[in-house]
Amino acid sequence: MDIRLVSSLTNEDEDRFAALVLNAVSELIARTSAAYTVRIVTAAGKILQQSRPEPVAVRSSRSAMDTRR
Repeated sequence: MDIRLVSSLTNEDEDRFAALVLNAVSELIARTSAAYTVRIVTAAGKILQQSRPEPVAVRSSRSAMDTRR
C-alpha cells in the first residue's frame, strides 16, 4: 500500500504533523497481526519510520467468559 498526502502546510508544520500521522497509523496497524513498515518522507526531506518485521498473534479483545456477539 502506498499512501500519499499532499498538504499546504509549511515544511516545519509538516515535519511536526508527520510524527502525529506516524503514531496514529502505527497504532492502527499494530492492532493487526501483519508485519509492517510505515515510512513518511516530508517535503523538507525528514524521514520518519516505524516497523514491525515479524507478524504477531493478535489477542482477542473479548474474554473467554464474554459470549455476546
